[in-house]
Amino acid sequence: MTDEALWRPIEETPAIGSAGGSGAAEEIADQVQEMIVSGRLEAGARLPSERDLARMLATSRPTVSQAIRILVVKGLVHTRRGSGAYVMRRPQEGFTASVNLMLSLDRESAAQLNELRLWLETAGVTEAIERATLDEVDAGKAALDQLLSSTGDIAAWMSADTSFHATVVRASHNPFLASIYESVHANLIRYEHRGWIDRGAVPDWLQQIDAAEITAIHEPILAAIRDRDVEAGRLAVLRHHEAMEQHLCASHE
Repeated sequence: MTDEALWRPIEETPAIGSAGGSGAAEEIADQVQEMIVSGRLEAGARLPSERDLARMLATSRPTVSQAIRILVVKGLVHTRRGSGAYVMRRPQEGFTASVNLMLSLDRESAAQLNELRLWLETAGVTEAIERATLDEVDAGKAALDQLLSSTGDIAAWMSADTSFHATVVRASHNPFLASIYESVHANLIRYEHRGWIDRGAVPDWLQQIDAAEITAIHEPILAAIRDRDVEAGRLAVLRHHEAMEQHLCASHE
């Protein structure tokens, strides 16, 4: 099936071509999500370019770009600098819906969700230190390298950051822990970066982040797994959490 044929059901949805703005972006994102859930778009599949999608869907590139941002922060799509956008995985619908509801009802619950992310990643890294294979350590190194090479491209950086943390937690060999962690991480990122999703407004800290800072807060996590050092792993995850907490607080000042 060609790209054109695959995307025709969305193209024929009247609301997309005529709505414009955030409503159209949400509609596109929702329909792409449905394609991922149903299996019509498999993990690893490359999405058409923003220009081609805009043409096929009779909408603007900014609308398509916003839809891609929505999918990135949902953890459904990741972007590679200079390559495009790719499907990551199928979402965990029930858990995600519950988290979204809690966040919408109580803004203060975002801090508690961030705390939960810390607990889950600490558990995941602790188990990864005990269970990770050499191939999984190599996969973590590849994810870290991708993160470092993505500085300067916000969407690619956020995708690579999600990929790194998901990779190390998956090395725990507990798929339930990994799935819950990825859902928590994706929902928290989506909540904290609503401005980037809606308007493309990048928080100052994301504009200023550099390779040295990325290395300082991410490499010790991987090093602890590689060295089988549980205490170093827990400390590295905590330091990363504290750094991100400062960044996220700054983004809302």
